Amino acid sequence: MKTVTVLLYDGVDEMDFCGPLEVLASCRRVVDGKRTDKPAFLVETIAARVGSIRCAHGVQVLPDKSVTQALEADIVLVPGGPGARQENAISPLLLEYLAKATATAELVASVCTGAFIVARTGIADGRRLATHHAASDELARLYPRVRVVTGQRVVTDGNDLISSAGISAGIDLALALVERYEGREAARMTARRMEWPGS
Repeated sequence: MKTVTVLLYDGVDEMDFCGPLEVLASCRRVVDGKRTDKPAFLVETIAARVGSIRCAHGVQVLPDKSVTQALEADIVLVPGGPGARQENAISPLLLEYLAKATATAELVASVCTGAFIVARTGIADGRRLATHHAASDELARLYPRVRVVTGQRVVTDGNDLISSAGISAGIDLALALVERYEGREAARMTARRMEWPGS
């Protein structure tokens, strides 16, 4: 079972983390073409502190752990939202966690403007990164070492970095992770259960 850590912060967009979280947390192992009841991913949310996080549209959530309590994860998911583009909204603790996670995690995944957080750590320098179409020029201007990709919903750069375009594209990113780790049939079944277009 792969472990997934989802970073939360004030101003995170609800769909940016809830969409991928739903995909990964609801994915089940497929054996002999049949969906089992065994989870494929263990998903937890973390934030700089344990306490209420106010999301972009007013929803308040409680992270599972603080960054100081978080265990090493196989996959670190960085969702976007208005807070991602505000330097003071992202705790240095989260940035430090993300920078260190690249040494132990198999993969860093960013959704939408989560690309700004990933770029801020320097781990995307010289790498391909997607973001929301309305934020791509700003990302390129602020982080000229990042190769900003437009017109694609999911962008993979090597085996350890994947990113998505805006908001709902995070579901496509999560389905790509399911396919990568659990196979095409598991991804198809997960998409069908969610009634995602094209499933």
